[in-house]
Order: sequence, then structure tokens, then C-alpha cells
Amino acid sequence: MLDYLAAYAAASTQQIRERTGRHHRDGGYSTEMIAVTAFVVALALAALAILGPKVLEKINGVTL
Repeated sequence: MLDYLAAYAAASTQQIRERTGRHHRDGGYSTEMIAVTAFVVALALAALAILGPKVLEKINGVTL
């Protein structure tokens, strides 16, 4: 009976360790990736806002 209880306790402890470890598998990688992606998109929009009018001015200045 004591062996059964010890085996049950060991299995339960292992299951708890596995369950708590699953939630932190990526280590915040996905959150970091979202932040980096948002930053890159913001840079692209800023570059478009700065360079867009200049490019359109050059395009409109072309005579055929």
C-alpha cells in the first residue's frame, strides 16, 4: 500500500511539473515578436510618410 501511495505521489508531482512548465514554453518569444513587428511596421509607415510625397513629386515631374 505504501509503494502505491509513493508511486501516486510521484506521478502527481510529475504531472504538476509538466502542466506548469507548458505555459512558459516560449519564454515570452511571441510577445517579443509582436513588439518587434509593430516597431518595424511603424518604421515603414514613417518612411512612407517622409518619402512618399518626394517620390510623387518626382513622378509628377516626369514629362513624356
